[in-house]
Amino acid sequence: MLRWVFCLGFGGALLLALWGQPPVEMKIQPLLGTSPAANGAFPLAVQLESRAGNYQGTLSVLVSGFGYRREYLYPIDLPAGSRKVVIVTPIVSRYSDQATVRFTARGVNVEVKQSIERILETDQLAVLVGDLIGGLGVLEQVQTVESPAEIDYRTGRPMQGKYRVAYCRPELFPEQAIALCGAQVIVLGPGSERLRAEQWDALRQWAMLGGVLIAPGGAGAVYLQSPALQALLPVQTQGTQTVSQLRALGDWIGARPPVGAATVSQASLKTGATLLRQDGLPLVAIRPYGLGAVVFLAFNPLDAPMRDYNARARFWQRLLNQTPSFAPSFSIAAIHQSQGGYRQDPWGQPQATTDVELKPPSVALITVLLSLYFVLVVPVNYWVLKRLRALDWAWIVTPLIALVFVGILWRLAGDLYRKSLSSKVQTVIVAQAGNPDAYAINSVLFFFPRAGLFDLQFDQSDMVEAGMGQDFGAGAAQVPTVRTVEGDRKRVDNYRVSNLSFQWFRYTRTVRLEGQVEGVLRLDRRNRQTRLTGVLRNRLPYELTNVHILTPFGKVQVENLPARGSVRLSGQSLEPTRMGLPNYSSNWWEMPPMSPDALANFMLQRREFKGNAVLVAQASEPVMPPEVDAASEQAAQVTYLISFPLEGTNP
Repeated sequence: MLRWVFCLGFGGALLLALWGQPPVEMKIQPLLGTSPAANGAFPLAVQLESRAGNYQGTLSVLVSGFGYRREYLYPIDLPAGSRKVVIVTPIVSRYSDQATVRFTARGVNVEVKQSIERILETDQLAVLVGDLIGGLGVLEQVQTVESPAEIDYRTGRPMQGKYRVAYCRPELFPEQAIALCGAQVIVLGPGSERLRAEQWDALRQWAMLGGVLIAPGGAGAVYLQSPALQALLPVQTQGTQTVSQLRALGDWIGARPPVGAATVSQASLKTGATLLRQDGLPLVAIRPYGLGAVVFLAFNPLDAPMRDYNARARFWQRLLNQTPSFAPSFSIAAIHQSQGGYRQDPWGQPQATTDVELKPPSVALITVLLSLYFVLVVPVNYWVLKRLRALDWAWIVTPLIALVFVGILWRLAGDLYRKSLSSKVQTVIVAQAGNPDAYAINSVLFFFPRAGLFDLQFDQSDMVEAGMGQDFGAGAAQVPTVRTVEGDRKRVDNYRVSNLSFQWFRYTRTVRLEGQVEGVLRLDRRNRQTRLTGVLRNRLPYELTNVHILTPFGKVQVENLPARGSVRLSGQSLEPTRMGLPNYSSNWWEMPPMSPDALANFMLQRREFKGNAVLVAQASEPVMPPEVDAASEQAAQVTYLISFPLEGTNP
């Protein structure tokens, strides 16, 4: 009897437990830790499991903060009994504090909130990819460079930070470069050989935008055999050997070398430069890649004898000082700020920064017309009608006067309403010399003459950030939520605009050019003068104009590069370029805007390695505007930043 009572009670409890469970279970896992970088992505793996029924719903990711509300929508089909993992990549602002993830379908509404520990501003994010959890904690003792976006108001100097560390398994590593844009350093570890082709592409694009990819060698470095990584490495690997001691490493950092033998990968340099050599073998080699860099270490800094080395922090500090100093999110945000759109003035009000040709009536003219209107409607109209003893006619005369002035204003400002919807696309293309695969950072500024609802579509875009900037200090109820439907083609549906309004959209995407720019650049030092020699070849089917080359030692102005043509540089002297940090933003909560020239020069100066040059040029192609469901006039401005190895500067 007691057994039957126990079974009935247990079965009832189980039934109640199953009855009380939601039909869809959702779990969230942050991929790169819970401390994303400002203006960077906060990648999350969202697992959905259907326990009962087939569901066609929407996965919503809402990121909010002070004056910021952004929602990403992912359409999801979830069959009964299935389990799906969706990688979402919301972009966080400086004041984002959490991500709210919600799955909504007919009869289902499941919500999970993922808190953000902190937003990295002066600190930088380093990520280890592989099966290891641990080993990079030493980077928390390594200082970053001065940040132009953060000022210590006690000293008036830019602030410095430390490195924050995260670990990611290869199976969950993102497949989009924008998901990695908040990381400055990514280190490959055992297990990263399982990365898929899409993940290697994301790593390559991330490095092109300013990331630092570090590939250690030594025992177990199977990932060095990946064709995708071999195409990026500055060396050609040729097996391993054992050395009794890494004595050259001690000399490099000014300390005693690590004690014990080490397994190192044999390699020969094929591009870039060798920073450290021992017995003819490169121990540390670097290759500039776009705005970033790829670093090869012949040894594994996470394995013996480096694992117990008491000068590990000094080694990492010396190594990272050679590389670009900021995550790609810094470059993307700085370029977007310089491309125009809306920016806040010192009083916190949004200002349109655009060169769209509009001729509205002047403020003085409007003031005179309004003053004249009030004078005619009130004192003059009353005095005239009273003299004529016709005050009863005021209800007819006053509207007639108003119609006359409306007609005058329409005559003056009607051209604004008669203009068609127009847009200006500004694009910065970051590329590597000799490679047609590039990455585009775009902004488009629309002028809407009439109010309405519009649908926009952004093809092949990694990131779409829509709408004008909000007033700093706006309350949560005053900040509209900007939504995009995510997919291969990102959409902004039913976007509401008012009359005579400007709307700014930012988006990034990969692009394959119709050719490439290639060549050889070398610095020659003769008679205390530094000159640049080399050959530039334009394989693109269109001309590059206003071409100039930036180096860590100065710049050289070059004549235009004709389509399918070349230019030879014969010992041209370098002009000095302005050194130091860019101008600070008038508002401490904003990223300081930098033109493409200023950004490239800044990235060249803020590193000890000098074997890199950047070609800056203007072109008419490619134009990548979003699609909009209305006729529009288009203008475009395309700027190229193409990275070249610079010979003659090797240490």
